[in-house]
Amino acid sequence: MDEKIKYALAFIAVLLIGFVLGFLVNGRLIHSRINRMQRYYTTPGFRYEIRRILRPTPEQWQKIKPVLEEYAQQNRKNMLGFRQQQIELIKKLQHDLKPFLSPQQVKRLEKLEWHKRQMIKKHRKYRRMNPPSKQPAPVPGHQ
Repeated sequence: MDEKIKYALAFIAVLLIGFVLGFLVNGRLIHSRINRMQRYYTTPGFRYEIRRILRPTPEQWQKIKPVLEEYAQQNRKNMLGFRQQQIELIKKLQHDLKPFLSPQQVKRLEKLEWHKRQMIKKHRKYRRMNPPSKQPAPVPGHQ
């Protein structure tokens, strides 16, 4: 085989390996960011994130803990309210669009809604089987 062909094949192989590794690393980074964001909307996760950012002394922590608890619960309620508002908005959109759509488009819209419900069911089942920890890992240097 010609040396140029060997080098070209080696270059293509290295390039493909680089694409695959980049794809996998990027997926893992995105997954970790999403998990961190989701954790922020839980009561323990909210407290953990604020504590991680502030790094309070033990004395400060005892004083701010009740305040954080109250705001963590409000944060959770806001998130649940937002989700409900989003569901209602999408339902209203579908209702208002239906008069303008063909029967095939209505079926596609219903199929999309069915797929969303299935994904939510899978997510809930996964969360029941793998619940987030009640107490996130402690902030280094603080108990």
